[in-house]
Amino acid sequence: QALWMLDPKDIGEWQHEEFYRFIAQAYDKPRYILHYKTDAPLNIRSIFYVPEQKPSMFDISRELGSSVALYSRKILIQTKAADILPKWLRFLRGVVDSEDIPLNLSRELLQESALIRKLRDVLQKRLIKFFIDQSKKDPEKYAKFFEDYGVFMREGIVTIAEQDVKEDIAKLLRYESSSLPAGQLTSLTDYASRMKAGSRNIYYLCAPNRHLAEHSPYFEAMKKKDMEVLFCYEQFDELTLLHLREFDKKKLISVETDIVVDHYKEEKFEDSSPATERLTEKEAEDLMAWMRNALGSRVTGIKVTTRLDTHPAMITVLEMGAARHFLRMQQLAKTQEERAQLLQPTLEINTRHALIKKLNELKDSQPDLAQLLLDQIYENAMIAAGLNEDPRPMVNKLNELLTRILEKN
Repeated sequence: QALWMLDPKDIGEWQHEEFYRFIAQAYDKPRYILHYKTDAPLNIRSIFYVPEQKPSMFDISRELGSSVALYSRKILIQTKAADILPKWLRFLRGVVDSEDIPLNLSRELLQESALIRKLRDVLQKRLIKFFIDQSKKDPEKYAKFFEDYGVFMREGIVTIAEQDVKEDIAKLLRYESSSLPAGQLTSLTDYASRMKAGSRNIYYLCAPNRHLAEHSPYFEAMKKKDMEVLFCYEQFDELTLLHLREFDKKKLISVETDIVVDHYKEEKFEDSSPATERLTEKEAEDLMAWMRNALGSRVTGIKVTTRLDTHPAMITVLEMGAARHFLRMQQLAKTQEERAQLLQPTLEINTRHALIKKLNELKDSQPDLAQLLLDQIYENAMIAAGLNEDPRPMVNKLNELLTRILEKN
């Protein structure tokens, strides 16, 4: 029986389940069902199912297009019509029937035809709207769906060229936020609605989890601005947001990039701490000169920052997200020096921090120990920046530093 031709009201849940299992050759139930009928701009009778089962790595990496069957007036044209849905929606199972499609449509024409392109665009728009509606209807169920299927949405944003389509798909993304309790997700649309008047940027920070995000030097540096920051935990979030670039005429900016941009604008942040708590300007200048010499080609520049409180230092790189992705993909830079050549990092130091003040004393009294301490501060900053994929080579130096400190006591 051609369920898709019936009125949605006349179809029971058990019929959908049976039909889904038949067309998907599956044993689970559908978690979402969209029964979509329209006569304009095209005649469409369709049913789409999202499987209950989480997609496997095989499903995600599958190069094939959709698993949706294409019919015209109940006559099967193609069992797996790869071109009637964009590739990122290949997790859907279902049927599309359109009277507008000629029965003699060849496989070549299926790929080329303007009619199929039109059909694909209409279905993509309707499916995005369906998922947005579901997220409002039952946010908890949608959050689970996004956790399981979010990788496909990220792929859509990265692979589709048209900015308006990217932004449409981006409405489906969900992230935690610095303004909301842990576990609560928000959309880019919601973030935009909470923005202060005159704000033009959506800020985000990529980290493996909330604890690391909240204790990141970059998040600490943003606190002075009192801005909401989205926390992105998935490996591909960074790449996705780099490709998206903007949303609803607002620029997507990683907090690390924002810090660098502020330097170029020479934005000043007040240091409200008493002068006695930090190094004097002369001490800071001397220390930075010594550090430049001691770190050599591992840094491009060293400067003082007033945006840190609990961290001694942080690394800033123009376009940090792109740099991280590049290092991950290329595996080019094996040594610290090679990495620094690519990244051109700046080390920003907090002259109120006990470690930096101690480093200033040690550089004259115990230069060897000062060098070990500086190496560790630099490495820690590189790890916090996500620019050191393998911290294991550090262990020997860290042991040496600990031994030296214990010998002193």
